[in-house]
Amino acid sequence: MERYLRILRESTRGRIALLKRVLESHGLNFLLLFEGDLVASKITCSKHYNIVVVSARDDPVVLADQTLYDIAVEESPWDVVLIEDFSLECIVSKLKRIMGRQEGGLRVGVNKSWGRTKISFIYVDVLNVLAKEGFSVEDVTPILTQVFDKPFSEELEIIEWISKVCSIALEEVYESLRPGLREYEIAKVVDKVLNENGIIDRVFPTIVASGYRAAAPHAHTSFKRIEHGEPVIVDMGPLWLGYDGCVAYTFIAGRGKKWEGIMGIVEEAIGEGLKYVKPGTPVKLLDIIPRKVIREHGLPDYYHLTGHPIGGFYKPVITEFVEYPLEEDMVFAYEPAVYIPGKGGVRIEHHILVASNEGKMLTKAPKLN
Repeated sequence: MERYLRILRESTRGRIALLKRVLESHGLNFLLLFEGDLVASKITCSKHYNIVVVSARDDPVVLADQTLYDIAVEESPWDVVLIEDFSLECIVSKLKRIMGRQEGGLRVGVNKSWGRTKISFIYVDVLNVLAKEGFSVEDVTPILTQVFDKPFSEELEIIEWISKVCSIALEEVYESLRPGLREYEIAKVVDKVLNENGIIDRVFPTIVASGYRAAAPHAHTSFKRIEHGEPVIVDMGPLWLGYDGCVAYTFIAGRGKKWEGIMGIVEEAIGEGLKYVKPGTPVKLLDIIPRKVIREHGLPDYYHLTGHPIGGFYKPVITEFVEYPLEEDMVFAYEPAVYIPGKGGVRIEHHILVASNEGKMLTKAPKLN
């Protein structure tokens, strides 16, 4: 674990240097990031913060309330400022002091569009007050997309570690799964493996959906008993200090020729798509190809993305509407699937690395007997 923390701290300094250059080139004075933002977690090297202030010229400053302050000081490499009174007036006052301006006139960027976090409750009011007092508050998601598009090469070790732990969890599920168990009991198996390996946070609660419930791509885990021959989708979202993952696999409880056949088709679709994973390939191809394979087998198209970035990065989003190409060291989750309403479904989702000449699968399917 200490090794991964060291990698995070070292890569963060390089990322901050790049971010400062990009902010300055766009004429932005500061960037504000709020709790729950994966970018903020990377910058602070901690989960214990309320607001991160990134300057175009100076080192970042972390704001933390009294419940978080002591741990933030211990964990973050940057200066930490205490919010004594977690009120609108106190937070705005602290921000103005850090930014060195009591009146407006500064351009302040905000990460408004990060899809897996929310700028909520008091922080919305903070931004409104700053705007009313003359600060220019701007959405800088496109800028962050440039800086946090893909991992630095040293960060791949963290992605590979998370992927390995997910693979171990799938193996444990295979060893544990049997008809008669309830979905939540299988979810407990996954969470135990993740937790015991130091990955204690989640992007979403572990999903286990069996039988007809597997036809819903993001059904929540329930008390339902798993029946013989049913498909069982297990989907996990590990999160470690801003680095997220998303791994899924479909198990058959006992034997079920129908679903085993569909499993084979989904695996074929994934394999065909992965043949094109290399730098320079248009991202849209990785969406078009597996959908074509599934349709040619007479099965319905799936109604979600074929893939999405992992690691807390912004690219690549695997859909036919994306125009940019793959780049070396991009990492993504790849998830072609088949869903049959009222019957069930099959989803297999692996972590993929774009290596120099090919795609490298970072997660492993369980070794089925």
